[in-house]
Amino acid sequence: MGRSSLRIVHPHKFFYFCSYKCSWVLLALAFLITCSTWLTTHKYHHQLEDRSQFLTCLSGDCFITLFSGLFDQRNFQCGAGSVCHTFNNGGGVPKSWSVAGWVRLDTALDEVFDVTAFSIGPVSLKFAAPAVPYVGVESAWPDVRRQFEHKPGLRGHCADLTIRSYQTQSFDDALRECAQLPGCTVVTRNSHDLSTFFCLAAYSIDTPDGAWASAVLREAPPFHQYSGAVTVNSWNYFAMTHESGILRFYVNGFLRQTMEVSIPEDVTQLDLGRSPRWFESRFPGQIGNIRAWRRQLQPNEVVMSMSTELPTRDHVLNVTASPLWTGPPPIRPTWASLAVPSHVSECDAAVIVPVLERTPFPQLQTLATHLQHFAGHSCHAKVFMVACSRQDLGNSSLDNLQDAVLLRPNVSLRWDACVQYGLKLALAKAYTTPYTAVVAESLVPLYGWLSGLAHDLQLHTDTSAVFAKILFANGTIKSAGSRFEQAYDDYLGRQVLRPVEMYAGYPWNYQPTMKTMMIRGAGCSAWLMHSSDFRKILEDGFPSGLGSNLACSDMALKLQRGGRAVLLSPQGAFVDTAARIQHEDTAALQAFDEVWGADLASQHALGLAFNATVSWAMQCGGYEGIKAYNLMQHLEGQLQLRAQIQRGWPFCEHPDVLQGMPLAFTQRLYRLRRLSAYLPSDIIVHQKDYRQLAAWPWPPSNSSTYLIGRYGWDVDPIHRQWIDQVKNELDEVWVPSNWHAASLRQQGVRTGKIFVIPESVDSHFYDPDIWEPLTLPRQARLSFLSSFRLDDHAGWQAVLSAYLTAFRNCTDVSLYINTAMSPELSYKRASIYETMNTFLRSSNDTYLRSISMYPEPTRGAPHVYVFGRQLTQIELLRIISSVDVVVVPSRGDGWNSLYLEAMSLGKPLIATTSAGLAEHIQPGFAFQLNYTSTEVHGSDTWFRGARWAEPCAEGLIAAFRAAYSSKSLHAMGREARVRMVKEYDNEVVSNMVLKRLKEISEYQLSRPRTARSLDLAKDPVPTDVHICAMLPKASIRVHRTTPALKIAVVSTAPPRRCGIATFNTALLRYLRPLLPQGSSVEVFPLVGDMEAAPFGMDPTMHVIRQENYGDYIATARLINDGGFHAAILQHEFGIWGGTTGCLVVCFLKMLEVPAVTVIHTLSDNLGNSDQYILQQLSAASTAVVVMSESSRNKLGAFHGIPGNNVVVLPHGAPVISAVDPLAAKAMLNLTGRTVLLTHGLINPMKGVDLVLDALPTIVKEFPAVVYLVVGEPHPDCGWPCANYYEQLVKAVSDHRIMDHVRFVTEFINDQLLLQYVQAADIYVLPYKDRITTNSGTLTMALAAGKAIVSTPFDHAVSVLPGRGVLVDFESPTSLQEGILQLLRDDGLRVKYQQAARELSSGKDWRSFKRLPFFVYAYVSSENPPPLSLCSARCRYLVFHRRHDLLYMRHPPLLPPSPPLPAAEQQQEQKQLPRGPSASQLQLRPSVTGSLASRLGAVTMEIQQYGSTQVMPMDAVRNCFSKLLVPLARQHSGAEDCEPN
Repeated sequence: MGRSSLRIVHPHKFFYFCSYKCSWVLLALAFLITCSTWLTTHKYHHQLEDRSQFLTCLSGDCFITLFSGLFDQRNFQCGAGSVCHTFNNGGGVPKSWSVAGWVRLDTALDEVFDVTAFSIGPVSLKFAAPAVPYVGVESAWPDVRRQFEHKPGLRGHCADLTIRSYQTQSFDDALRECAQLPGCTVVTRNSHDLSTFFCLAAYSIDTPDGAWASAVLREAPPFHQYSGAVTVNSWNYFAMTHESGILRFYVNGFLRQTMEVSIPEDVTQLDLGRSPRWFESRFPGQIGNIRAWRRQLQPNEVVMSMSTELPTRDHVLNVTASPLWTGPPPIRPTWASLAVPSHVSECDAAVIVPVLERTPFPQLQTLATHLQHFAGHSCHAKVFMVACSRQDLGNSSLDNLQDAVLLRPNVSLRWDACVQYGLKLALAKAYTTPYTAVVAESLVPLYGWLSGLAHDLQLHTDTSAVFAKILFANGTIKSAGSRFEQAYDDYLGRQVLRPVEMYAGYPWNYQPTMKTMMIRGAGCSAWLMHSSDFRKILEDGFPSGLGSNLACSDMALKLQRGGRAVLLSPQGAFVDTAARIQHEDTAALQAFDEVWGADLASQHALGLAFNATVSWAMQCGGYEGIKAYNLMQHLEGQLQLRAQIQRGWPFCEHPDVLQGMPLAFTQRLYRLRRLSAYLPSDIIVHQKDYRQLAAWPWPPSNSSTYLIGRYGWDVDPIHRQWIDQVKNELDEVWVPSNWHAASLRQQGVRTGKIFVIPESVDSHFYDPDIWEPLTLPRQARLSFLSSFRLDDHAGWQAVLSAYLTAFRNCTDVSLYINTAMSPELSYKRASIYETMNTFLRSSNDTYLRSISMYPEPTRGAPHVYVFGRQLTQIELLRIISSVDVVVVPSRGDGWNSLYLEAMSLGKPLIATTSAGLAEHIQPGFAFQLNYTSTEVHGSDTWFRGARWAEPCAEGLIAAFRAAYSSKSLHAMGREARVRMVKEYDNEVVSNMVLKRLKEISEYQLSRPRTARSLDLAKDPVPTDVHICAMLPKASIRVHRTTPALKIAVVSTAPPRRCGIATFNTALLRYLRPLLPQGSSVEVFPLVGDMEAAPFGMDPTMHVIRQENYGDYIATARLINDGGFHAAILQHEFGIWGGTTGCLVVCFLKMLEVPAVTVIHTLSDNLGNSDQYILQQLSAASTAVVVMSESSRNKLGAFHGIPGNNVVVLPHGAPVISAVDPLAAKAMLNLTGRTVLLTHGLINPMKGVDLVLDALPTIVKEFPAVVYLVVGEPHPDCGWPCANYYEQLVKAVSDHRIMDHVRFVTEFINDQLLLQYVQAADIYVLPYKDRITTNSGTLTMALAAGKAIVSTPFDHAVSVLPGRGVLVDFESPTSLQEGILQLLRDDGLRVKYQQAARELSSGKDWRSFKRLPFFVYAYVSSENPPPLSLCSARCRYLVFHRRHDLLYMRHPPLLPPSPPLPAAEQQQEQKQLPRGPSASQLQLRPSVTGSLASRLGAVTMEIQQYGSTQVMPMDAVRNCFSKLLVPLARQHSGAEDCEPN
């Protein structure tokens, strides 16, 4: 099979060896003996086999014949042609079956498109490049992964390189060859002389010639993406289960794929290591321990079948490849048999299993059996299954199990009620049992789970509860206790403390989790308590309404308040078969915060080392990002810390470095990134490109924040511009070594500014005892790894030439190279090899010139292997673990992460001791290289005049040879690791950082600080962005002599068709009537440069041509000199001129009137230019308006903009009267149809194509469905949108759903649009854009009270939980399931419609006076803050008219006041509206009266139910009018926020 033979092993204690050369006599004898053995030993099929003898296929591929309609193992025979089969009487595949086994790829599939591990008829376990497993259903060739677009009669020409050219007998042969050639995209063939050419990506097919035919390989489908790949050269477990036409595919225990299949009844063969299709390559790897079952395995059984410690029943086929048990899994696999205490007294427990899902009863029986069987030494579990889902279990019972009971409540119960019900009955039935445990139904116990938990509970007498360690099926941690950390909550719209899983995703043997530890909280997967403590909890009241994630944290906090400890035990462990982590609903989160928020905040404050706030500006990815992230784990919770990351995943710089990192690691970054409450920060640590420093402190370019540069470099001297920044702009600089400090001192930087803080590494994660090494391709006796970028800086030429020279004609060494080509960071192996070949051909050494590395390596030359693809950090970690020596003799390295990681993993180095490495790389664990200091060569002006290290070529050759002959490589590696753990572990360096920050807080921040200018000009952004950013802001002048207001509005406007124009028109329609008498509003439209007077626009309007700077100047003068009192600017990306719209900043800074800027969209993927524009725009605006609390937080979290002048005004909703959908349908000729609706301007990100892909299945079940797409192609999008619309029309035809889709592409008026909305039964928003912060169509759908199916873009996530269905991005299957869910369940659809109406209830413009009040105001003081600050704070105050009380959600300015009496508090809480307006601070009525006189009476009449509010347009304009009046008065000398 491929390069390795497949060995088939009989599973029942008796084996025979034969080959295809065996005589028939011996075969017959073997058959008879094997049959007798089967008859006598089949009942022991679950035991480990004796692998001393093998039945082997020495060549060819193997298949197994299926017997009598079932998978059945009889006896194996190696017949002619080396085919392994069973004797049978025919038959085929049963209706229910399961097949599982271990598969290992020997190499990534860069050179092969698809390979098959095993097949059952048309169903195959396949792998796509580079190592992505999937299930393919193959009906005929070519399938969806091998489609060619045929071009008969056209000759193709290879424009770049012909991969291969020769004669092929048929065109099909040519296509097959192309499918197998790496990089082949085009095949062109002459039918006369059979000459065939295969091309790379660059080609042309444009020459008509009847003798020629060509074909182009179509683009690969999404599963070619690397995100789903498994690790090469390690064993992975795959399972397929089938029942009633539904096939489920599992990878390492996780459900990966579900699909409908149809398997012919006459299938009689299970193919191993090949596909029955003739054109595919052989499988390049090994297959082991293939097992089959006559039934469908349940998810927990799939997990249990992975380990011999967890045997399953009924498997009837066991085909074992002998290398299986020598092939390592990614993590050392002994987690399946953890060490447990051997003797534990009184180890009996009542175990409650709440069953909340519709779990098949056989799965429940299996779980009960394993809970008892694996309890541990002298331990016994009495299992109480509590069936709370009300599933029909018939007459099922657990009577066949001793001490196992099935409890059936009369009604369906939620988790908390289910547990409480089970506890009461269990404690009554097992009154004398000393312990009681609760275990989730999705768990699989490991041996000794009960004895391990009981041991810790007995050992620690002050402990009330011990929680189990929960693992994912792949051996990583799912839950190991939690702690409470700051997080931004979208529902509450503020920063709160939440329980956070500390070690999720880390390996099971990650050292900090291998000891019993005290925890603050935990999820409720599995825990053990004394039965007496459980009885007390039931008496006091079991946590209610918090769900399974928060209830146990609530319980743990109560126990700790009573002086009792809560522990996490590593000895009692479970595997969770549920792949996803469940999240509690928003109501549970709010309830938990109301109970514990204040206590947790107080405890959190006590744990802080100091009170100053710190922002750490860092990259999202790359090694610089990793260096910063390494410290977060230990700094979080000890200071008020936030991560300032401009671009988030997956848009960040070098996302490969984060890919595959543990879940807790990446979640910590996400959590710290979203904390904006610490802005403006007292301290900023800047660990990015030094030129971007001015982008983060506030106010922009003129900050008094304490600035620290966390910098490293590898040439000397550094650029003068950088030195000037360190001298003049930074307060201090942190460098990784004394060499860096000396370099700064030599260039004039004061010694007092320089602090040496080394880089760090997580030595527990980069631990050689955790990771199993890989078997790398053609790995020899001694292997080296070199990782670099393919440029002059890395010195790769020296590595390659020295290695080849040192080991001339030596074949027992391997050099593995991880590299990418600059500047595009291409990982194409062929291009990298060709670059290396070119270098070798240019060498003066005859031997080096004779060596070729590609396409065929020179025979007898030392082995060199290039990985040829982007490696994740985890993959690189495992590769480092697999080699003997790491080689990085670069020309300059300050102190690189690769050195740290390699040394922590116990690997010796070959390294240059230049720059910062000199003090870290010691002879005890490194082969040190001498070097000469030479001037940097290259075209980069940044390095002009600098010098770097040129490694000595002879020394590098000698180092390779010394490593080859060394007997102490392992001892050197151990010494390297000892040094890392002692001096450079994350915790050690974090303590250094914390100590220095505390010193700054105590001694530096207490002194008066003056703002200093930061140089914007050095940041490499376009010139016009610089000019607008550095333009001084004009002084504000207000011309106001009457109450009337004159307002300028700058926005797109009709007839231009875009969302901003629509929003602005609706806003002004309702704003004008609310302004004081005599007021006026004038619109200055933004138009395209060729539309000075667009058709349909008032010719008297003063327009601004988007790219005409003169128009901006003229408009600013007109507003300044025209008696205007205020201006409103609508900001959206793409409507303003200049590079990335920078002219809006220039324009705003020219205005001499107060300006309100409405920011519509905030992106997670803004470049440096956009960053400057948003910061400058916010700083120059009198007030900034966003449409949700989440958007306000994003301004700070993503862009460093504090919320001082940011006001939240919800997106307006039109007035939509309640109309019977039947009547609306009749008016639109839709009577009798079920209407799905998507509306808005059509563009590729709208996602309409996804709905069309989902529709055929929907209409098959619901033929009355019609999908309305109301909207024209976006006029500003041009050809891409027009082409997208044509594709949609074609898709309707291709899917044959013409009777079920209608496109309404003409521009329709508002009244007709409302009719379409009112006629809809389900509103579909399949957006592909994850960062849609505000959607007018979603707002309209909520106001109309529609059931909504939407992808989880930002706005939808904030309002749809509990009010609609959220589906996966870019998934027609998920859309299909979401729509069908609502079509099948009328009650659910009505529920969501009512929830949408309730969210919008009372918010139309006619009835807004019935709403509670938000008060715009600020607190007077000796130095009153600007009104913009007052406006930002007003949203926190809620006036409750019924009790004349003022409630404050989050009091940033007001001092605490005496609370109300407890009884009055309790009564008042009942009267408060639900949602984030619920109070944390309550003021007495007497306080309210005096406070009201100091506050303005400016009111904004809205009701808030969630983090994003729906608000009628008239309420929005009311808010604007009451905002603009005091803004104008502020600048005319008014002392307070006066009412309108």
